[in-house]
Amino acid sequence: MCVIRREGSIYIDQCSYLETVIEHFGMTNAKYARTPLPHGYTPMPNEGKVDPQLHTQFQQIIGSLLYIMLGTRPDIAFAVTKLAQFVANPSKEHLDKAKYILCYLADTARYALVYKGASNKGLIAFTDSDYTADPVKHRSTTGYLLKIANQLAV
Repeated sequence: MCVIRREGSIYIDQCSYLETVIEHFGMTNAKYARTPLPHGYTPMPNEGKVDPQLHTQFQQIIGSLLYIMLGTRPDIAFAVTKLAQFVANPSKEHLDKAKYILCYLADTARYALVYKGASNKGLIAFTDSDYTADPVKHRSTTGYLLKIANQLAV
């Protein structure tokens, strides 16, 4: 993680780790994606048998994405947690969508969290929910956004 203080702002990124992850999974020359997941994509459970090789690769990618997401990339939180639900028995489609997130990250590798201390904004919070939005288990979905010191992702 890289932390830089410049002109009253603090910039936090994981660019070098992200580049290592993209290279490790062979996505260096992949076509860029403009969003973390394709519009309207809804992952469904895999009813087939567990493929050990696919299972291991999917777990590795999801683990790396979770580390990036928790550190400095909240923009991929929805996509990563949605796919992480299927880590016990992933399908080829799940693996492809995890790689799709890597394509998005390759396109946005230089993004950083920026905290503007001079903004005097303090803590700002938003929340939303959707009743039975999950098409698989018919559970409600709740989301929230917290901003500290007018934090931006740039």
